[in-house]
Amino acid sequence: MVRPRSILSLGLLLLAGTASAQKATFEIASVKPNVSGKEGGTFGPRGDGFFATNVTLENLLLYAYAPAGGLLLRPQILGGPEWIKSDHFDIEAKATAAPREQTKIMLQSLLEDRCGLKVHKETRDLPVYNLVLIKNGPKLSEDQSPPDPRQGFIEFASPGQEVKPLPRGAIRMTTGPSTTTLAGRAILISRVVSLLQSKADRMVFDKTGFTGLMDIQLEFSPDFATASPTAETSSAPSLFTAIQEIGLKLDSAKAPLEVLVIESVHKPSEN
Repeated sequence: MVRPRSILSLGLLLLAGTASAQKATFEIASVKPNVSGKEGGTFGPRGDGFFATNVTLENLLLYAYAPAGGLLLRPQILGGPEWIKSDHFDIEAKATAAPREQTKIMLQSLLEDRCGLKVHKETRDLPVYNLVLIKNGPKLSEDQSPPDPRQGFIEFASPGQEVKPLPRGAIRMTTGPSTTTLAGRAILISRVVSLLQSKADRMVFDKTGFTGLMDIQLEFSPDFATASPTAETSSAPSLFTAIQEIGLKLDSAKAPLEVLVIESVHKPSEN
């Protein structure tokens, strides 16, 4: 026989479980079309909320569903109408009591509510790049002691600009009309992988096993529109070709990756 107090306790437990299973949501949210026709946009958490200007739904999905500490790339989003890549929106959303790490979950809830978004995740074999060593690999820096982490910055410059010598651990990118120069002292292979990943249309995996610090000096085309290790779009080699000068190469391969499949979505409802 179940006593009334036991029934009450069980009911409270079930209610608590239901509440914890619900996604966190923004308290106030405004979603409006952006018809400015301008290129580029910005988005991200700021202060007590999330703000986006002139961004596509695809951009928002890449942010909201990215794995912790990782990236979600465009080829990993499958399905959905073409407007998710072309239509732009502005978002202002606030949640006074929610921790910052809940922003992505709250954005998912917002897209589900305003856009009827339904998605699921699968694992599929997708094209990737494996970064491998060629020849003798990168040349080691003379000094292999760890650089000061406070000096591990990326500096952007223009041709002819007066610059100071780079400290160990730093990278400088100088971009001109037809050539970009990348210089770095005592940097890890992970810094190179991050640079390649920011320009590539596929996930880049470090298969080098290289753990030393290296100095680099590369010149390559500033046009990253064609992210291919063989394509050349100017007189200067692509970044993917230029890295072979420092003993590295991108090999095309396939690997099982998690993808986000869009089941249904519509344009955002009125505020």
